[in-house]
Amino acid sequence: IPSELLTIHNMAAKIIAQLVIQGFSILTRATFTAYQQALKNAKNGGAASTATAVIRRKMDVGEAYQVLNLERSVVDKAEIEEVYQKFFKANDPKDGGSFYLQSKIFRAKEAILRDALDATKDQTQDQDKPPPT
Repeated sequence: IPSELLTIHNMAAKIIAQLVIQGFSILTRATFTAYQQALKNAKNGGAASTATAVIRRKMDVGEAYQVLNLERSVVDKAEIEEVYQKFFKANDPKDGGSFYLQSKIFRAKEAILRDALDATKDQTQDQDKPPPT
């Protein structure tokens, strides 16, 4: 093999080695930085506070029924609780689920039960009113 070809081959090998080392260095720094940020978020409750900020508004009842995949005619608290438990457990972050989705599921149950309570109050008030004369 001619010496010029060996020189080019050695230069190419050096360049490739430098690129691999630089890439590994960048990847290591990025991983370390991400790990530090994750620790910081865990200590400060970052994920929980972010989800709380996103969900501060009360969920619309129509959206709540969609989240729990229920028909609007369903007002049985036991059925609502059963569906809620199924979806809530399926999205447990300890099992690889999503805290955000768990929060949506919780807020959906809350909105449906609040709506059912409001409807019950309205019916009670209508019954207490004297009939029109």
